[in-house]
Amino acid sequence: MVKITFVIKNLLSTYYIFGIIAKGANKALDKVSYCGNNDDGFGVGAMLIIIGLIMFYNSLKNLKIKRLIENVPTSKARSVAMGLVELKGKIENRNKTLTDPFDGKDCVYWHIHIQQYMKRGKRRTWVTRHKAKKHVPFYLTDQTGSVLVNMQGANLKNVKRDNEYESAMFFSDDIPPKVEDYCNKENVKLRGWLGGKKRMRFRVTYLEPDDDIYIIGSARSPNLDETNGLKKITAIIDKSKDGIFILSDKSEKELIDDYGGQSWIVPLGIILSGIGLSLILKSAGVFLSEFS
Repeated sequence: MVKITFVIKNLLSTYYIFGIIAKGANKALDKVSYCGNNDDGFGVGAMLIIIGLIMFYNSLKNLKIKRLIENVPTSKARSVAMGLVELKGKIENRNKTLTDPFDGKDCVYWHIHIQQYMKRGKRRTWVTRHKAKKHVPFYLTDQTGSVLVNMQGANLKNVKRDNEYESAMFFSDDIPPKVEDYCNKENVKLRGWLGGKKRMRFRVTYLEPDDDIYIIGSARSPNLDETNGLKKITAIIDKSKDGIFILSDKSEKELIDDYGGQSWIVPLGIILSGIGLSLILKSAGVFLSEFS
């Protein structure tokens, strides 16, 4: 029942958005015919085709990952088969941990993202000033055993953000000393040339020991040097040949919702590309008799 409701909701959303786009496209087509400016129609049409194809490709890729997460069964660490696998468990550190630069947490992975709010053209937006990340191998442990996870090349976009700090030009709290020290070390300027504070945003993400972890990746047999650790392992998990390697502290259900929640974008991408093609053909005079 929930799935049916979800599909109907997506279809209605697509229908509603298509109606808005189609209405705008008809106005654009009429304008092209009225003004006789074929260049405008061709430019807008080409832009819509490119946007539509990008939306279509990204949505299909996300739906492929969603179906993969749904269809690959969860393995146990003790009996994991070689090849593409799905695992769930807890993080255990191997030989060492890292310390994240902002909060000083012991972790196996951290990611820093610093942005400045500034003018770009006619509008203001957040612009990236600095990005950095670091990780070390760790154990995924469940009730049956452990595997060693090599995070190199992993998709970590679905790791939840842990903390965010912000500074503004006026009336903002001071940022933590560790954040300021990190910015000074990495030469990230916090003040303008007159000494005033910039509007900045500081985000940190990390994975700590004992965090729940979800992984879909490739399992292989460990080499001799990879078995020199604190625990007995049954496999090494790393990036598969087809590039699938996802790590997340979200649940499987959350990931399925994230990757499948915008399935309506697939038909929307097709619609945009179709409207773009119509505009291009219209500007070339192919459909003048039908749309005038």
